[in-house]
Order: sequence, then structure tokens, then C-alpha cells
Amino acid sequence: MQDQNRDQDQDQNQGNRSTRRTALVTGAARGLGRAIALELAREGHDVAVVDVDFDGFREFDDEQTETVTAELKALGARVIEARASTTDTAAMEAVVARVTEEWGGLNALICNAGGGSGALDGNRGSAIDLDHLDEVMRRNLYGTIATVQAALPAMTDADRPAVVTMGSVTGVKPNEAATYAHYGVSKAAVMHYTRYLATDLAPRGIRANCVAPGIISTGRLRKRAAEVGERDPQLAEQFLTGIGTEADVAHAVRYLATPESQFMSGQILRLFR
Repeated sequence: MQDQNRDQDQDQNQGNRSTRRTALVTGAARGLGRAIALELAREGHDVAVVDVDFDGFREFDDEQTETVTAELKALGARVIEARASTTDTAAMEAVVARVTEEWGGLNALICNAGGGSGALDGNRGSAIDLDHLDEVMRRNLYGTIATVQAALPAMTDADRPAVVTMGSVTGVKPNEAATYAHYGVSKAAVMHYTRYLATDLAPRGIRANCVAPGIISTGRLRKRAAEVGERDPQLAEQFLTGIGTEADVAHAVRYLATPESQFMSGQILRLFR
């Protein structure tokens, strides 16, 4: 009887495997990317994860003890791990080629990789460091565009496939401190690029939406806010006011990446007050 039950469980698991959706998440080693990858795995996705350093979380987050790859496998998901920069077009094309060969295609693409540069209390609108601006434009806008262009050939046969990009509250409105303007400008560019993408891809049945989070309590942000607090405690407190969680963002991305939102495209989903 135990053997019969085990065989039934294996058959059921195999059936579930054949109906699982597939997703690719960039910047997935820690923070928002990790939370998004795990959320999609819980909702029945096999997940390809891309990052430049899968052990990078150890510098910022004391709560994360395992790599995202190990955590995804523990949830029963198939995983493809790729160490690559999203600005490396050839590397991203190779990742997508592997996904296509092993899984047949992609249902969802999550362009999460990106980030800022410089001090949180620097780069005011009147004094943007052009080197910092170039760096964040490459991370946020160029990396998103390169990732989308690499992934689109793998999304043609999926059922209403979805692209989700990552914006920011600072791409919608300046923060009260009027700092980190270079980052906000780059995120505003990502958000408007997503609108263009949605219009362009609509005839192909591919949706494109963007999540624009407010301040989110990631390990990296907490560390950087602490550094600002050493110079200006009041300014550090401003950065951490009305803060959200990684789960808040992951839930929103899951909604946009799945058929739950199949008639949404070209939208900016704001996650801030």
C-alpha cells in the first residue's frame, strides 16, 4: 500500500510539473529579486535566476542563510542559475537559449536587476554626477532593454506572456530630501520604456507592465541608511519613513506576471503612499 501511494504521489508530481509555468528573474540573488523568485516558485513557476554574484547577499542580509538557488529547489521548482550581467547582451542571449532548450520557452520575464550608485544623500537635481548617472542608466535602463530583447524570442508561444519591469517611487516624484536624482531619472526612463514596449508588443499578445515601489526594507537599503545616519540621523529617518517589505513587491510582481492580470498592459503599478 505504501508503494502504491508513493507511485500515485510521483505520478501527481509529474503531472504538476508538466503544467508549471516558467519565469526568468534578473538580480535574483538577494533582496527584491530573491523574494520575487521565491514567490513565483510558490505559485507554480520553474525559475531561471540571473545575477553577477549569488553569494552577494552575505554582505547585506543576515536573515538570508542559503542561496536563492537552494531555496528554490527546496520549494520543488526546477532552477536554472546563470551568472551574468544584464548589460552583457551575449550572456543574456545564452541564458535565454538555455531556458528555451531545457524548458521550451518563457511565460514571464522579471527585469529586476539594477540599482543606484553614490551616497543616498548625494546627486541632488542641481548637482548630478554624470559618471553616477551613466552607471545607473546602464544598470537600470540599458540592462532592462538588453534583457527584454534577449528574452522575447522565448516568449512567442506562451499563453499571454508577461514582461514586468522595475520602476521606483523616485521615478514618479522626487523624494522630500531632493537627493539621488540620477537614480530617479533612470527609473523614470524604465517606466516610460515599459509603456512603449507594451504598445509595441500588443499585436504579439505579450503584456508589459511595471512595478514602482516606494522605499522597501531590503538588507542593502538598511545598511546604506545606517551609513547616512552616521552623518545625518534626521535624513536617514526620512529615507525609512513609510517603508514597505520585499513581500509587498513580490506579491505585486506575481500578479502582473500571471494570467490574473491578463488584460493589463502598459501600466505602472505604484506601491507607495
